[in-house]
Amino acid sequence: MRLNSIIPLAFLLALYSCSTRPIITVLCEKDYKGNYILKWETYPEIDNASVEIFESDNDSVFPSTPTLVASSNDYIAIIKDSLQNRPLRHRKFFKVKIAGIVSDIISNRFFELDSVQNFRDIGGYITNDNRRVKWGKVFRSGSIRHMTTGDSLELNSLDIKTVIDLRSEDAKIQSIDRYHNVNYVRLPIAIDGYNSITKKVLEGKFLRDDAIMYMQSTYRDMVYNYTQQYTKLFDYLCNEKNYPVMLHCYLGKDQSGMAAYFLLKALDVPMDDIEMDYMGSAIGIDRTKLVKNADSLSESRQEAFTMLTKTDLAYLKYGISCIREKSGSIENYLVNELGLTPEKRNKLKKILLY
Repeated sequence: MRLNSIIPLAFLLALYSCSTRPIITVLCEKDYKGNYILKWETYPEIDNASVEIFESDNDSVFPSTPTLVASSNDYIAIIKDSLQNRPLRHRKFFKVKIAGIVSDIISNRFFELDSVQNFRDIGGYITNDNRRVKWGKVFRSGSIRHMTTGDSLELNSLDIKTVIDLRSEDAKIQSIDRYHNVNYVRLPIAIDGYNSITKKVLEGKFLRDDAIMYMQSTYRDMVYNYTQQYTKLFDYLCNEKNYPVMLHCYLGKDQSGMAAYFLLKALDVPMDDIEMDYMGSAIGIDRTKLVKNADSLSESRQEAFTMLTKTDLAYLKYGISCIREKSGSIENYLVNELGLTPEKRNKLKKILLY
């Protein structure tokens, strides 16, 4: 499956004012040609109102003149990427104004890359105190070991300064020669990774129940035995000079998923949005690209492979249950195990929140 224009690549944005004003929901996607697709809804519905779309190359300064004017009844607009034929694309940010109500900053969450799975921005989420996680600061991803020249150009255009590799201890360290002036950090979490387990699956030595037990064991292991690595991760995240940061594991869903959970929790993002971010891997991972001729595997092998690679909220919830088992509460774990004191969390919020 190839990511395309109909797959959602960003999150829902809602603007709240008083109870008499409409709620605006805006969705930003990016198609395989590099064009941006903006979709909007209003509640209650605003009929035939002017929709002004403002476009910028950064999230700090927007022009006073809209790039495009549409009608609220259109529900969708396509912003063509004028730089799509050049070597480097500049990421676009948008604000949408409908009937005098202006949305917050929006952009695409997912990036379509040739050989890097599940690459996405964790910006844009609203916190419990109505602040917003900054776009373009923290990216999460699957392995970048086999990235193409096109992938490296796309990632370099995001000005990533720090790459944090969370893959297991048995993973081969990839070359990052295509990056310039990047700080590569190795924080291996877990001993045996997907490569060794996938080999067992293909040999028929690892079945569905084995895969479920392996995934549960992985999440328990991350919670109980790798707090030092996650603590070091937050040391890097608390240094503003390291940004933008990309953290990745093999598929970008487990070690990276727990890292994103800890970070968004520390920033006071609501659990519904944290779960939505976790489940985003269901969109970002194409399992058919992981193993050649996966569809031709025996039924038992396919079941085991599916359980290893699927994005299942039950895995995250199991990890959270292990956190409570170990520390009594999520808050205790963040403070006592990961060293996320109020001072450190305030530093994170200063760096990462609008």
